[in-house]
This record gives sequence, structure tokens and C-alpha cells, in this order.
Amino acid sequence: MARTILGYIAGWYVCSIALSLYNKWMFDPERGLSVPYPILVTMMQQWILWGISWVYLKSKGIEQVVEQSRQQRWKFYLKFIIPAALATAGDIGLANVSFKFITLTIYTIVKSSSIAFVLLFGCLFRTEMFHWRLACIVAVMFAGVAMMVYRPRSDGGGPADEHIVLGVMLVLGSSMLSGLRWVYTQLVLRKVDANVDPSVGEKKKKSPVETIHQLTPVMGLALLVTTLAVEKPFPAVFHSPLLQIEDHTSALSLVRGFFLLLTPGVLVFLLVVCEFGILQHAQVLTLSVAGVCKEVITILASMLVLRETLSGFQNWLGMGVILLDVCYYNFYRFSQKKGASQESSDDASEVLLQEFELESNKQIPELQKV
Repeated sequence: MARTILGYIAGWYVCSIALSLYNKWMFDPERGLSVPYPILVTMMQQWILWGISWVYLKSKGIEQVVEQSRQQRWKFYLKFIIPAALATAGDIGLANVSFKFITLTIYTIVKSSSIAFVLLFGCLFRTEMFHWRLACIVAVMFAGVAMMVYRPRSDGGGPADEHIVLGVMLVLGSSMLSGLRWVYTQLVLRKVDANVDPSVGEKKKKSPVETIHQLTPVMGLALLVTTLAVEKPFPAVFHSPLLQIEDHTSALSLVRGFFLLLTPGVLVFLLVVCEFGILQHAQVLTLSVAGVCKEVITILASMLVLRETLSGFQNWLGMGVILLDVCYYNFYRFSQKKGASQESSDDASEVLLQEFELESNKQIPELQKV
């Protein structure tokens, strides 16, 4: 059992960190491939991810179950799947665009503010009971973000500083959509659970792969409309680094471009499987602790592999404040849930979503109860 858990955690770490480094490399205009169309690339990745999930479901013989569920629950699909997919598409799109302006280190830390938005929207829509400790967690989280962005006046302002501020704003927008989607999900699931017979509900619970299969088509369409309106990638994309090698288009460059798009889709799929495997074989606290460690390792990897640095003491302090705040949040949640008479699956679903929010590709969260 211990080896199985360690295997899943190792797979989770490898997929997550590799995905973070890969996305930063693909969109970084200075040290990376400098692909100028992050929304277009994200859109194509969603369709590839949908194809992978379709192959998986078909190989497991559960495709027909998905079709029956879709036909019987159109209202639920319209009220839940489409809004969640649109929010996820905006979340992923903003996150990937931010890689053009900020380092992976800053992105990883600022993306942790998703927790703060979950708490803010949760209190606003009454899915979360207000507590002064939650208010402190949110305040400390945003204080840490401010320290990560802060630049002393003596350093002088410039385009680089403006890019950092823009990148952080994009990540905060991504985090806000993450929190809004999470709270909306809880509101919908509460209504669904109240109307579902427990004996029937157990049979209809979906795996993360089924959720991916439902969300990605809507996300792909939403991102397609966005990239056509904002990036206007055609026909210039055919002359971009994505599909060219040394400014030349060839069969080899097209094949390379396909694998450049396929790689993150495979990593996301494997990451979902590993994370779900951890929840099946270990306690939720294991995932929480492993998630914090993963953030630290991601930051170290970005410094070692991408040669990223933090510019001053206040940035290091901000990073420490945010990481400690995340640790305290997990401890507070664990202490709170430990004394509550709630199914462990609810905890698993919550932590699973929150950990997904820290991933670079904005991985598709498990929106059904595990």
C-alpha cells in the first residue's frame, strides 16, 4: 500500500512539475519557444485531452453510461457543465497567457490565492460559514501577493515592471474564476444531492476522466471563439515557432508541432489519474501535505532549470508568507473537518479541486463528488 501511494505521489510530482516547466517554456518570449498564441494552443490542447479521455472511456466500456447520463440530465448539463466549462476555459486561458509576462516562480505562488477567492465567494454565497480565521487567511494571502509584486521606487519603473503587474493581474483573474467555479459547483451539487436517492447516486458517480470528457468540448469551443476574437491567429500561426523549425515549414515541423500539443494533454491526463489514485489509497491530508511540498519543488525546479530568481527580500518574504498561509489553511480545514460528521469523499473532492487550481495548465478539476 505504501509503495502504491508513493508511486502515485511520484507520478503526480513528475507530471505536474513537467507540465509547469513545459508551459512556461512554450510561451516564454525570452527563454522559451515564444509561441505567440497561448489561447489557441490551450484550445487545441483541450480537444486533444477530450480525445484521450474518449479513448480511455471507450477502452473501459463505459461510453454508453456517459451518453445515458447526458440524455437524462440535460438541465443539469446546461446549469452546471456549461457554466463550469466556461469558467474553466477562462481560468486556463488567463493562466497560460500570464506565462508571457511573469516567471513560473511568481505564477506558482500567486496562483495559490485561488484559496482566498474560494473563501471570499464561499462567504458571499453562503457555502462557507464566516469565521475570523478565514478573514485572516484571505488578508494574509493578498498581503503575500502584494509583496511578490512590490518593486522599490529606487529600482525605477519600466516595461519589465509593467509586464510583471499585468502577469500577476492575469493570474489573479484566473484564480478568481477558479474560486467562482468552485462555489458555483457547491451550490449546484447541494441541489442535486437533495433530489438524488442515495442508492441511485452511488451508481451515477463519475470519475475525473468522465468529467474531463464532458467539460473539454465546451471549453474548446469557448476558447476557439476567444482566440479568433482576441489573438486572430490565422494564417500567421502557420509561420509561428509552433509549426516551423528555423523559419521553415516542413513535414517534420508539423509533426513536431503535433507532439508539442499532444504532450501537455497526456501530462494532464496522467496527472488526473495519479491524483485520483492518491485519494483512493490515502487520506486527504496526504494530498494536502504533498501539494504544499510540490509547490516548493516546482519553485526550486524553476530556479534550477529556468534560471529564475526573485528580485528582492520582499519577494522572498511574500513567497514565505503565502506558503505558510496555505499550510495553515490546510491545517485549519483538517481540524475543522475532523470534528464534523461529513463523508470523507466530500473532503477529497474539495482538496482535489484546490490542488488542481495550483497546476500550470489549469488542469480540469473533478467537479463531481468522488
